[in-house]
Amino acid sequence: MTAYGSGGRDAALPGLLHTANSSKVEFILSGAAPRGNGSRFVLEVTTVEERAALPRLTSLRSIDDEYTPTVFETLSVLEESRDDGSALSFMQWKATAYGSPHPTRGDGIRCGCGELSSAGPSRPRNAVLRAYFGEGVGSAYTVSAINVSFGGEDGNVYQEKRYLSWSALLGFGPPPHDPFSPLIISIVAVALGSPLLLLLLGTAALLCARRRRYSEYDPIN
Repeated sequence: MTAYGSGGRDAALPGLLHTANSSKVEFILSGAAPRGNGSRFVLEVTTVEERAALPRLTSLRSIDDEYTPTVFETLSVLEESRDDGSALSFMQWKATAYGSPHPTRGDGIRCGCGELSSAGPSRPRNAVLRAYFGEGVGSAYTVSAINVSFGGEDGNVYQEKRYLSWSALLGFGPPPHDPFSPLIISIVAVALGSPLLLLLLGTAALLCARRRRYSEYDPIN
Protein backbone atom coordinates (compact mmCIF):
# COMPACT_ATOMS: atom_id res chain seq x y z
CA MET A 1 0.00 0.00 0.00
CA THR A 2 1.28 3.47 -0.92
CA ALA A 3 0.18 6.69 0.82
CA TYR A 4 0.56 9.95 -1.08
CA GLY A 5 1.46 13.28 0.46
CA SER A 6 0.65 15.39 -2.60
CA GLY A 7 -1.10 15.22 -5.93
CA GLY A 8 0.52 13.67 -8.97
CA ARG A 9 0.61 10.61 -11.18
CA ASP A 10 2.31 7.24 -10.79
CA ALA A 11 5.19 6.78 -13.20
CA ALA A 12 4.54 3.03 -13.49
CA LEU A 13 1.53 1.59 -15.30
CA PRO A 14 -1.41 1.99 -14.98
CA GLY A 15 -0.35 5.58 -14.25
CA LEU A 16 -3.06 6.40 -11.71
CA LEU A 17 -3.74 10.07 -11.09
CA HIS A 18 -3.81 10.67 -7.34
CA THR A 19 -4.42 13.42 -4.80
CA ALA A 20 -2.99 14.14 -1.35
CA ASN A 21 -6.11 12.54 0.18
CA SER A 22 -5.63 9.18 -1.53
CA SER A 23 -3.61 5.98 -1.24
CA LYS A 24 -2.85 3.13 -3.62
CA VAL A 25 -3.53 -0.48 -2.75
CA GLU A 26 -1.97 -3.20 -4.88
CA PHE A 27 -3.06 -6.83 -5.20
CA ILE A 28 -0.32 -9.21 -6.38
CA LEU A 29 -0.73 -12.84 -7.38
CA SER A 30 2.62 -14.55 -7.89
CA GLY A 31 3.42 -18.19 -8.55
CA ALA A 32 -0.13 -19.56 -8.24
CA ALA A 33 -0.67 -22.39 -10.71
CA PRO A 34 -3.75 -21.95 -12.93
CA ARG A 35 -6.07 -24.95 -13.23
CA GLY A 36 -6.47 -24.78 -16.98
CA ASN A 37 -5.90 -22.82 -20.17
CA GLY A 38 -7.42 -19.36 -20.11
CA SER A 39 -7.99 -19.46 -16.35
CA ARG A 40 -9.80 -16.51 -14.83
CA PHE A 41 -9.01 -15.24 -11.35
CA VAL A 42 -11.60 -13.39 -9.28
CA LEU A 43 -10.96 -11.03 -6.37
CA GLU A 44 -13.87 -10.08 -4.12
CA VAL A 45 -13.57 -6.51 -2.87
CA THR A 46 -15.68 -5.61 0.17
CA THR A 47 -16.62 -2.03 0.99
CA VAL A 48 -17.89 -0.83 4.36
CA GLU A 49 -19.70 2.48 4.65
CA GLU A 50 -21.82 4.26 7.19
CA ARG A 51 -25.58 4.03 6.87
CA ALA A 52 -25.69 7.66 5.76
CA ALA A 53 -23.65 6.81 2.64
CA LEU A 54 -24.91 5.25 -0.57
CA PRO A 55 -22.45 3.13 -2.62
CA ARG A 56 -22.52 3.38 -6.41
CA LEU A 57 -20.44 1.80 -9.20
CA THR A 58 -19.53 4.08 -12.11
CA SER A 59 -17.72 3.53 -15.41
CA LEU A 60 -16.02 6.33 -17.31
CA ARG A 61 -14.78 5.83 -20.86
CA SER A 62 -12.37 8.13 -22.65
CA ILE A 63 -10.58 8.31 -26.00
CA ASP A 64 -7.39 9.34 -24.20
CA ASP A 65 -5.06 6.42 -23.41
CA GLU A 66 -1.75 8.28 -23.22
CA TYR A 67 -1.03 7.30 -19.60
CA THR A 68 -2.54 3.79 -19.79
CA PRO A 69 -2.06 2.55 -23.38
CA THR A 70 -4.95 0.55 -24.91
CA VAL A 71 -7.08 1.03 -21.76
CA PHE A 72 -10.04 3.39 -22.21
CA GLU A 73 -12.16 2.64 -19.14
CA THR A 74 -11.89 3.81 -15.53
CA LEU A 75 -14.15 2.30 -12.87
CA SER A 76 -15.02 3.75 -9.47
CA VAL A 77 -16.99 2.76 -6.41
CA LEU A 78 -18.31 6.00 -4.93
CA GLU A 79 -19.69 6.49 -1.44
CA GLU A 80 -22.18 9.33 -1.77
CA SER A 81 -24.16 11.21 0.83
CA ARG A 82 -27.83 10.28 0.93
CA ASP A 83 -28.66 13.92 1.71
CA ASP A 84 -27.02 15.90 -1.09
CA GLY A 85 -25.32 13.26 -3.28
CA SER A 86 -21.81 14.60 -2.64
CA ALA A 87 -18.90 12.15 -2.86
CA LEU A 88 -17.59 11.12 0.55
CA SER A 89 -14.97 8.57 -0.50
CA PHE A 90 -14.02 6.44 -3.47
CA MET A 91 -12.16 3.46 -4.83
CA GLN A 92 -10.94 3.89 -8.42
CA TRP A 93 -9.09 1.62 -10.82
CA LYS A 94 -8.29 1.14 -14.49
CA ALA A 95 -9.83 -1.80 -16.32
CA THR A 96 -6.52 -3.64 -16.55
CA ALA A 97 -4.00 -5.68 -14.60
CA TYR A 98 -0.40 -6.48 -15.51
CA GLY A 99 1.66 -9.63 -15.75
CA SER A 100 5.03 -8.19 -14.73
CA PRO A 101 6.56 -6.37 -11.73
CA HIS A 102 7.80 -3.78 -14.24
CA PRO A 103 4.85 -3.66 -16.63
CA THR A 104 4.88 -2.51 -20.21
CA ARG A 105 2.08 -2.20 -22.73
CA GLY A 106 2.41 -5.85 -23.77
CA ASP A 107 1.94 -7.13 -20.19
CA GLY A 108 -1.69 -6.01 -19.92
CA ILE A 109 -4.32 -8.46 -18.66
CA ARG A 110 -7.97 -7.65 -19.20
CA CYS A 111 -9.83 -6.75 -16.03
CA GLY A 112 -13.60 -7.01 -15.61
CA CYS A 113 -16.00 -6.50 -12.74
CA GLY A 114 -19.46 -7.56 -11.68
CA GLU A 115 -22.26 -5.54 -10.18
CA LEU A 116 -21.93 -3.88 -6.80
CA SER A 117 -24.28 -5.69 -4.43
CA SER A 118 -25.06 -6.13 -0.76
CA ALA A 119 -22.64 -8.54 0.88
CA GLY A 120 -25.41 -10.27 2.83
CA PRO A 121 -25.74 -11.05 6.53
CA SER A 122 -22.76 -13.43 6.66
CA ARG A 123 -20.12 -10.91 5.59
CA PRO A 124 -20.14 -8.77 8.78
CA ARG A 125 -18.97 -11.85 10.71
CA ASN A 126 -15.63 -11.61 8.89
CA ALA A 127 -12.85 -11.41 11.49
CA VAL A 128 -11.00 -8.57 9.74
CA LEU A 129 -14.12 -6.41 9.54
CA ARG A 130 -15.01 -7.05 13.18
CA ALA A 131 -11.47 -6.31 14.32
CA TYR A 132 -11.45 -2.91 12.61
CA PHE A 133 -15.07 -1.75 12.83
CA GLY A 134 -16.16 -3.57 15.98
CA GLU A 135 -18.87 -6.11 16.70
CA GLY A 136 -21.63 -3.79 15.48
CA VAL A 137 -20.39 -3.64 11.90
CA GLY A 138 -23.54 -5.32 10.58
CA SER A 139 -25.92 -2.85 12.21
CA ALA A 140 -23.95 0.41 12.14
CA TYR A 141 -22.52 0.04 8.63
CA THR A 142 -23.57 -1.09 5.17
CA VAL A 143 -21.39 -3.81 3.68
CA SER A 144 -21.19 -4.20 -0.11
CA ALA A 145 -19.07 -6.39 -2.35
CA ILE A 146 -17.90 -6.45 -5.95
CA ASN A 147 -16.05 -9.14 -7.89
CA VAL A 148 -13.05 -8.02 -9.96
CA SER A 149 -11.94 -10.66 -12.48
CA PHE A 150 -8.70 -11.10 -14.40
CA GLY A 151 -7.68 -13.31 -17.28
CA GLY A 152 -9.98 -15.19 -19.61
CA GLU A 153 -8.81 -14.73 -23.18
CA ASP A 154 -5.73 -12.91 -21.84
CA GLY A 155 -4.84 -15.77 -19.51
CA ASN A 156 -1.77 -16.65 -21.56
CA VAL A 157 0.04 -13.62 -20.10
CA TYR A 158 -0.27 -15.09 -16.62
CA GLN A 159 0.48 -18.59 -17.92
CA GLU A 160 3.86 -17.41 -19.17
CA LYS A 161 4.98 -15.28 -16.22
CA ARG A 162 2.89 -16.52 -13.27
CA TYR A 163 2.53 -12.95 -12.06
CA LEU A 164 -0.45 -10.61 -11.80
CA SER A 165 -0.62 -7.11 -10.35
CA TRP A 166 -3.75 -4.97 -9.96
CA SER A 167 -3.83 -1.47 -8.46
CA ALA A 168 -6.65 0.66 -7.10
CA LEU A 169 -6.82 4.14 -5.63
CA LEU A 170 -8.58 4.80 -2.31
CA GLY A 171 -9.37 8.27 -1.06
CA PHE A 172 -11.73 10.82 0.43
CA GLY A 173 -13.90 13.23 -1.50
CA PRO A 174 -14.52 12.97 -5.26
CA PRO A 175 -12.15 10.82 -7.34
CA PRO A 176 -9.60 12.55 -9.59
CA HIS A 177 -10.48 12.82 -13.27
CA ASP A 178 -7.90 12.66 -16.04
CA PRO A 179 -7.95 15.78 -18.23
CA PHE A 180 -7.30 15.38 -21.93
CA SER A 181 -3.57 15.18 -22.57
CA PRO A 182 -1.86 17.78 -24.82
CA LEU A 183 -1.31 15.05 -27.42
CA ILE A 184 -5.03 14.26 -27.69
CA ILE A 185 -5.92 17.96 -27.75
CA SER A 186 -3.44 18.48 -30.61
CA ILE A 187 -4.82 15.54 -32.58
CA VAL A 188 -8.43 16.72 -32.15
CA ALA A 189 -7.46 20.28 -33.06
CA VAL A 190 -5.77 19.11 -36.26
CA ALA A 191 -8.66 16.80 -37.14
CA LEU A 192 -11.25 19.54 -36.67
CA GLY A 193 -9.16 22.45 -37.92
CA SER A 194 -7.87 20.92 -41.16
CA PRO A 195 -11.27 20.75 -42.95
CA LEU A 196 -12.07 24.30 -41.86
CA LEU A 197 -8.70 25.55 -43.11
CA LEU A 198 -9.18 23.79 -46.45
CA LEU A 199 -12.66 25.30 -46.75
CA LEU A 200 -11.33 28.81 -46.12
CA LEU A 201 -8.47 28.36 -48.59
CA GLY A 202 -10.84 26.98 -51.22
CA THR A 203 -13.25 29.88 -50.75
CA ALA A 204 -10.42 32.41 -51.01
CA ALA A 205 -9.08 30.75 -54.19
CA LEU A 206 -12.57 30.75 -55.75
CA LEU A 207 -13.10 34.45 -55.00
CA CYS A 208 -9.69 35.33 -56.44
CA ALA A 209 -10.44 33.35 -59.61
CA ARG A 210 -13.81 35.07 -60.13
CA ARG A 211 -12.31 38.50 -59.56
CA ARG A 212 -9.54 37.82 -62.09
CA ARG A 213 -12.08 36.67 -64.69
CA TYR A 214 -14.21 39.81 -64.38
CA SER A 215 -11.17 42.09 -64.57
CA GLU A 216 -10.36 40.88 -68.12
CA TYR A 217 -13.34 42.82 -69.61
CA ASP A 218 -12.97 46.50 -70.58
CA PRO A 219 -15.71 48.94 -69.60
CA ILE A 220 -18.19 49.83 -72.46
CA ASN A 221 -18.19 53.57 -71.80
